[in-house]
Amino acid sequence: MSHIIVNRLFKPSVSRKFLRHINVRLFTSDRPYPFLLVDHILKNPSSTDGGLEKEYSNRRKGNKIFITDKKVMRNVCDAMTVGFSRDGLKFNLTDKGPAIHYKGVSAYLPPLPTGSQVQSLAMSSLPTREKDWVVGVKLSGSRLMVCRPFGRSKLIDIKNAPGCINPSSSLMFSKDDKRFYIPSPGCNYFCYLEEEHDKLEFMGLKFDDIPASVSNEVSELSSCSRTDHLVESPTGNLFLVKWYGEDSEVWMDSDSDSDTDLEKDDENEVSTLKHVTKKFMVYRAGEQSCDYNKTMIYTEDIGDLCMFLGHRQAFCVPASTSPGLKPNCIYFVGRNFGVYDLTTKTCTTFHKDDECPVTRIEFPYWQFSL
Repeated sequence: MSHIIVNRLFKPSVSRKFLRHINVRLFTSDRPYPFLLVDHILKNPSSTDGGLEKEYSNRRKGNKIFITDKKVMRNVCDAMTVGFSRDGLKFNLTDKGPAIHYKGVSAYLPPLPTGSQVQSLAMSSLPTREKDWVVGVKLSGSRLMVCRPFGRSKLIDIKNAPGCINPSSSLMFSKDDKRFYIPSPGCNYFCYLEEEHDKLEFMGLKFDDIPASVSNEVSELSSCSRTDHLVESPTGNLFLVKWYGEDSEVWMDSDSDSDTDLEKDDENEVSTLKHVTKKFMVYRAGEQSCDYNKTMIYTEDIGDLCMFLGHRQAFCVPASTSPGLKPNCIYFVGRNFGVYDLTTKTCTTFHKDDECPVTRIEFPYWQFSL
């Protein structure tokens, strides 16, 4: 099993070279290490055998890695999206509603409101048959609902959520605080929901001054869109991640029926706009002050941690827990796939050969990891 992904992705010479320079197999009998593949591509972005080509932009301090090989493309997407499934935990959307499966426990949430779409989902713990196990579901239109699948199996609509929560940000559950969190639209408040409550409460934020050099960088983001995501470290530290993106004109095949279709036909090319990740900014929650519940401190150093942002709850783990992960980095998927290095402030995005960023927007992007 250890050679399957590499041999499917690269020609034999590249496969042998890759395996010769690593000491850990891509797979053991019980645990995958798919980020070895991502790490290999980041370190070897101009491999002709792998169908890779690198383009660096000094203006935006970013790398584009073009992947022209279809198998490489599909496996990079798979590696990025299934890299952190945990112990067989699975999620799927059924005709009856969302279903969660874990080690013999299958939980079925009640049917969602007609026409609604799941944007993110968070759980109070790994699935258990305990009556107080809670699942939070953020729907399109800033709608928030919670359910206790083995307690009162009913979706509870949080009435004061619309207009209060950021419609594009992800829901998270803090194991340390025992509550759900989501930023407000302006991100000057954290909206939070206690496990036993059915109304949001609000926590005011104070952002410390950022360094002058960073202020200049922020001024360049005025035309960018932004989503805000809360991440809790394994030790209980709370981080706020601001994800910036900008629109870029690209040419694509009008007959393409797949986001990962690499076939190209010049006669059918049309101009369109694609959203491309530009920058991330990270803030660490500090001590409470007299006037504010939380003080947010800008940081470029999260130590050995890696953060993961996608469709469902954002999370982070120590880089040392999985071979191939790079510390002090943010791995992101969804409208773009790539890695942001907080140390160098370099954003690396994966692209198809037609300039379009790699995209996969079905739910969920990340597998569960709690």
